Amino acid sequence: MNTFPKRGQQWVRRLYRGSPGQALPWLLGSLVIVIGVLNGIDSGLWREILLDELPPIGPLFVAWIESLLWTLALILFGTGLLFRSRLSWFMGLLALAARLLWLVDRGRFWTDPALSLSALVALLILLRSGNRFRRSTLGAGTLFALTLITLLLAYAVFGAFLLGDQFTPPIRSLIAALYFSVVTLSTVGYGDITPHSAEARLFVISVIVLGLTVLAVALSAIILPVLQRRLESLLMPNRVIRPRRDHYLIAGNSSLARNTYRELNARKQKVTFIVSEPFEIAGESKLDIVIGDPTDIEVLRSVQAGSAKALLALSDDDSENAFVVLAAKELDAPVKTVAVVHNSRNLSRLRRVHPDILLAPQVMGGRVLAMYLTGQEVDAGKFWDEFLTEIGPTQG
Repeated sequence: MNTFPKRGQQWVRRLYRGSPGQALPWLLGSLVIVIGVLNGIDSGLWREILLDELPPIGPLFVAWIESLLWTLALILFGTGLLFRSRLSWFMGLLALAARLLWLVDRGRFWTDPALSLSALVALLILLRSGNRFRRSTLGAGTLFALTLITLLLAYAVFGAFLLGDQFTPPIRSLIAALYFSVVTLSTVGYGDITPHSAEARLFVISVIVLGLTVLAVALSAIILPVLQRRLESLLMPNRVIRPRRDHYLIAGNSSLARNTYRELNARKQKVTFIVSEPFEIAGESKLDIVIGDPTDIEVLRSVQAGSAKALLALSDDDSENAFVVLAAKELDAPVKTVAVVHNSRNLSRLRRVHPDILLAPQVMGGRVLAMYLTGQEVDAGKFWDEFLTEIGPTQG
């Protein structure tokens, strides 16, 4: 009996059948997680944990804590990238850039080529793929913010405790270290505990800089999803939410999607768009638009896809259309799926995901034009028979 979970099989099929662009968040997230693991290996972190050989209290332990926090942060950001988190993308950029600068400053860029080159490759890919990471939710942002604050507070408390003799008066307990860390991070600065060595002062500077950065990122993680919804209402004053039942769902904002909407609307049919960015259609005063990822099953459930008449994958990206069909097949209630393919080379790939109807207007147009230009007689009946046989309704 096949014990592999059905949901796991579906996601594996998505990665296998999809294009590099669709699989990029998974590949990039996995790469950043591997970089985090390599960072732990390079610093001896995993060996010391497994063998219970933690360094004694002192500068070596401070370096060990620093390596632990870097490793956990990279693994955390990589996990967020797997789910296309916008915040993870931003924090991953900062973390990888900071780690590369640290390696260069310590003269270890070429002595640790696996870590350095993988971090450089991941940083360059992140810089060019920001549009692939768009998800921003209040719950995920809050959890991410709390995790960042916890990591920063741990860094500040342990660092202050381990460098306690370099403060005036000395920090002798974790309670005193916690008090100093909170006062420093809050920028209150009572002045009752002050660093008196260069190492302690550099540590305090790092805590202040990281504190300001984490605070800004944490606030943006919580506030941005709320602001995004508000901006959507301001940018789309004509948007209207209609009861969604016996409706058509259109995933995409292509010319075909807009024309299909006009034809369905002229026939008094209810239509809901699922797109990544707001848009308007000239001459249409009210549109039902949902901002989200149409390949996400939770987004499809939120627009009651199970009670829709059909889900139309009409974006300009063939691979995205394939993923929309795959996501629809994960719904509890079946929904009729229609997909469009623009590139003839992707016909076989789109057929593999078994949409109920597969359209290829570019293929049909190219064939008709070629037949006309070469003087070939066009038999309309025969042509449509061949066309529908080749790319018509598919069988599950």
